[in-house]
Amino acid sequence: MAGLFLKEVLRNPWSWLLGLGVAALALAFRGRPEGVAVLSLYGLLLLFVPPAVLALAVPLLARREEWAFWTAMPRPAGRLYLAAAGGLALGFALPFLLGGGLAASLLGLSGRNAAWLLLALVLVVLFWVGVAALAGAWVLEPGRALGMGLLLWGFLVLAYDPAVVGLSLLFRDYPLEGFLLAVIFANPLEILRVSLLKGLGAPVLVGPVGYLLDRLLGELGGLPLLLSFGVAFLLFYGLAAGIFARRDR
Repeated sequence: MAGLFLKEVLRNPWSWLLGLGVAALALAFRGRPEGVAVLSLYGLLLLFVPPAVLALAVPLLARREEWAFWTAMPRPAGRLYLAAAGGLALGFALPFLLGGGLAASLLGLSGRNAAWLLLALVLVVLFWVGVAALAGAWVLEPGRALGMGLLLWGFLVLAYDPAVVGLSLLFRDYPLEGFLLAVIFANPLEILRVSLLKGLGAPVLVGPVGYLLDRLLGELGGLPLLLSFGVAFLLFYGLAAGIFARRDR
């Protein structure tokens, strides 16, 4: 099953165009310091990669008629669905790794900074394929599943910083560090952004949420990044498999 879905992604020209889009965006940041270029590229990628991955992945994972056939096979339904999501994740990661490698070459990145860029690309792709898998398993209707994924993208990428800042200002007279820590961990993409800042040594601002994260977790190194994405992957992929195994197809 993983191989079938992997092939579906790799033979879709849009998958490769998305990967090459990373390299095309990198051209806008040539000549800038490496850290600034990678962080700027990451910010742009969060605007176009999640909607594009969702638009391509959700229809493949939410086809009720096709799953009615496959789940008649002897293997457990949840395992089949998880294998399909894994195949999609690998299928999308490969074009983005190619595009990220080309982008690193165009920007003249050092090996360490190129590794940070490729790591960020892989984590973002796996994260949003997981979102697509969970949404698809939840409703098995491409339109509704895509809407759910885009709603989460809008919150995590567009509305998250203003929401956290608003809460901080509204309750500034209360001890909120524990609450803010939980809110920050709810968005691994923000932790990745701050980890990129620290790993690249880029002299740029990352916003008020990044400041809070650096103040609260600055001594823990890469542990918050690993923990936040590990929990997200377990939640998205594990819950998707569990829901799919129990739903009426």
